Amino acid sequence: MEPIPNNILGLIAGKGELPQLVAETASRKGLKVAVACFDDAVYKSLQSMVYKIALLGIGQAGKTIKYLRDSGVVRVVLIGKFEKKLVFRDLLFDAAGLRIMSRAVRKSDTSVILSIFEELESGGLVIEKQTDWLPDLLPGKGTIGTVQPSERVLNDISYGAEICRDLAGKDIGQTIIVKEGVVVAVEGVEGTDETIERGCRLAGNGVVMVKMSRPKQDMRYDIPTIGLETINRLADMKAAGLAFEAGRVVIVNKDEVVKRANAAGISLVAV
Repeated sequence: MEPIPNNILGLIAGKGELPQLVAETASRKGLKVAVACFDDAVYKSLQSMVYKIALLGIGQAGKTIKYLRDSGVVRVVLIGKFEKKLVFRDLLFDAAGLRIMSRAVRKSDTSVILSIFEELESGGLVIEKQTDWLPDLLPGKGTIGTVQPSERVLNDISYGAEICRDLAGKDIGQTIIVKEGVVVAVEGVEGTDETIERGCRLAGNGVVMVKMSRPKQDMRYDIPTIGLETINRLADMKAAGLAFEAGRVVIVNKDEVVKRANAAGISLVAV
């Protein structure tokens, strides 16, 4: 049997900008990247910058593992947004996909992801930490930008962080919307963007968004992320603040996010 090369990183890519950042980091380290993706836009964005790429069906776990192994992959990063709503759709699963869903105790994020990891590892793949393949995108504690939070915003952040951490630990969601000591929206399967819209629709201007990681966050998957789409939506809704967990929440395009927050009068606080 020929030895498996160790200069190829596998990438199972969801939506968003993070897969491209991981591919760029791997390339800077002198590695080739073999990508399995499930979205046309992601396929097009990565096609010209990676060693190999395949567009697969989201339920084709067996085909995905075979593709990665045939490409010489041992280490793999699972990165990007995979919509929670997918578990309620009539997907076409291959045998490995059916094993994953049957092993999952619940259809929650953690249960399904850990079942996916079990299947990948049984196929000889090693799951890497997302943070090992991202640039320095995890800000430390403190206010970021020029907009200082008011006393009311700080109170909402303090209250919201405690509630949000508890909910994240129960695998409910990692984002809540708070205003004047009232939790007005909690993230469910709809995702962050719709949670923001619902919270702002209910409470009006001046809400505070809080995003936290799970208390025992597994750095191999689902690290909470903030990007331009999030801050633009908050700005459009005239939010007052955005708080997130220092060292455990990724900010993509940090300079642009801070610039937009400053312009919109939104306090950015890492807690």
